[in-house]
Amino acid sequence: MQSETVKLQHQALDRLAILQQKADAILVQTFELHEYPIPRLFIILPVDSTKWDPMNVLRNKVRLHFLCECEDRSEKASKDSQKNKTHLARHEGYEIRNSTEFFQKYGKYMIILLQCLSVGMPLAASLGSVPNLKAGIDYSLDYMRALSVEYPALKDINTIEDYEALEGADLRGLSKFLQTNDENRQLGNLYRITTEAGHVKWVCVDHYRSTYKEKEQRAFEDVVEMNEGKYDSQLGKVVIELESRIRAREFFEALTKAKHIYELEITFSKYWDWTKTDLEGLKNALRVSSVSILRLDLGESQESIARNLFSTRYVKLVGIIELNNMKTIHVVLPPDVKYLSNLQSVKSSHLCKLSFGMRLRSMRASDFRRLINSLEVLVTLDLASNSIGNKETLALSKVLRTNTSLTNLNLRYNSIGDEGALALSEALKTNTSLTNLDLRYNSIGNEGALALSEALKTNTSLTDLDLTWNSIGNEGALALSKALKTNSCLTKLNLWNNSIGNEGALALSEALKTNTSLTNLNVSHNSIGNEGALALSEALKKNMALKVSV
Repeated sequence: MQSETVKLQHQALDRLAILQQKADAILVQTFELHEYPIPRLFIILPVDSTKWDPMNVLRNKVRLHFLCECEDRSEKASKDSQKNKTHLARHEGYEIRNSTEFFQKYGKYMIILLQCLSVGMPLAASLGSVPNLKAGIDYSLDYMRALSVEYPALKDINTIEDYEALEGADLRGLSKFLQTNDENRQLGNLYRITTEAGHVKWVCVDHYRSTYKEKEQRAFEDVVEMNEGKYDSQLGKVVIELESRIRAREFFEALTKAKHIYELEITFSKYWDWTKTDLEGLKNALRVSSVSILRLDLGESQESIARNLFSTRYVKLVGIIELNNMKTIHVVLPPDVKYLSNLQSVKSSHLCKLSFGMRLRSMRASDFRRLINSLEVLVTLDLASNSIGNKETLALSKVLRTNTSLTNLNLRYNSIGDEGALALSEALKTNTSLTNLDLRYNSIGNEGALALSEALKTNTSLTDLDLTWNSIGNEGALALSKALKTNSCLTKLNLWNNSIGNEGALALSEALKTNTSLTNLNVSHNSIGNEGALALSEALKKNMALKVSV
């Protein structure tokens, strides 16, 4: 008996050693800004520990909770100090959708963190004061064990020995499993900050406020508000449009003094004839700022401006690209810049990603041929109102079959038709990068919808498809409904004004009863009557994530 006891003690110590090793692997992992748009430390906890039913474990409700990463692991913290220890974020938590896929992806990750908290490892140092937390942690572990017994797909989630650390892409995908209000994206009441080494942490408001000067921060927020911009303090992101040189100078000056501004989405207004001096001012502000992710939209510049972009202005743009603190840059070029010229050859050892967007107007055949050769470095492409027909669509689709950079393609107000939709569908069957496809006003009928639906059955990247003001009818809606029964990627589908009647609405409603990815469906301005509306309402009783516009 003594030998058996010793053996069990050794096994327990071995498991603790493995647990500590896996936990350390998680906690020392560092990410840069562009990899890290959502908090990374999270666990599940019961909605109400006091009402936990141990006899029906899986009937209990749990929510996802984030942890504040305020602990500085580069220095040994004082043993009696609890001020800067990792702790539970103050938030009511998030409901989880697509739970089987969620636990498959993140189950082992949470088991490691929960077990650390349960046995009192350093991670748990300042969590003990939260009411019912210890009981909640143990209940959550029971819940995970019950999942592994009930569902074959989750049978290994409690085995941590083979755990492999999550990558940035895995963590970025977390948001799709959380039931949130898009208009109030709270991120667990945590704020994103960067360390001196350029790594990212998510901390509570108390630790966030202790790291900046409120006077300068308030002044910056006032300038953003004056320009009708948006500042997300939790992400450290600013979206702003500048309409004059005076406004631009005020914003650039405020940016140099503000802290915790990591992402900047800035547009030069089409009403402003900006010059190389303005680009120089932006470059100087960026050099001393905290910004490392930049989206620069050069606006609807006049032809004279576009023509000079690749001369003196081009030099200033390259200067921004070459700044040492920049990690991700996306530049949207003026409409009259129809090819990338020397910009394609610009390199920077500091950049993780450099991409370009185009919004082309009044293209000639020669322009289209040049454009096809530039697709390797384009991320967004706006070809609206360019009389694109079958010939051009076929050439574009051939490139898209192997293209891995383009994510947004706008083809609205063209003449694509069913034949062009067929060509695009062939590209979508193999393309893995395109996420947004706008086909509004393109005379696409039921045959085109059928072709696109076949592509959606296998496509794994497209999240937003807009077919507004086409003519897919009931037959096209039926084809799309079949695709929605298997597609798990598409989140937005716009079928506004497509001659869809009750029969099409009924088909779509059947798909919505099983589809788990679609969150927005617009079927307004069709011919859907009482019967179709009733069918859609019945589907919504089972599908809790979807919004339908009728």
